[in-house]
Amino acid sequence: MSHNPISVLEQSELFAGFTEEQLEQVILHLQPKTVTLKSGERLYKRGDSADRCWIILSGDLAAKRASLRSPLRHMVYHIGSVTGIQGLADPGSQRAISMICEKRSELIEITREGIDRLDAEAQILLWKNVARLLMRQLSICLYQESFQD
Repeated sequence: MSHNPISVLEQSELFAGFTEEQLEQVILHLQPKTVTLKSGERLYKRGDSADRCWIILSGDLAAKRASLRSPLRHMVYHIGSVTGIQGLADPGSQRAISMICEKRSELIEITREGIDRLDAEAQILLWKNVARLLMRQLSICLYQESFQD
């Protein structure tokens, strides 16, 4: 990683509340790696098996949807935001959308492998953060749906 791995993970909502020792465990067991994509490259496509998620370092992403009216939806992310959380929450399931880079993007890839090697306290904190992220996404979807009634 070109960035300081600990400081990058500290900025992520996925690792909120982790101590420095727990973040060192994450680096040791999950072995996060930096991924750089060019404008127009696909991060993942609809139907791909979900087996990882990404922490945003820089760039812009767009969700490609099955909507003729607005097939692309610009996603607003900040440093530390997470995309593709399905890869941790429901590994092996099929992705429902495609995610495309609108401009050069740098991300940290987190795979599901190694989570079981974290100590129990770090695992519980990670799953609490995953649940919080999923609940926030669900709330946003329900809020948006309420305007379509």
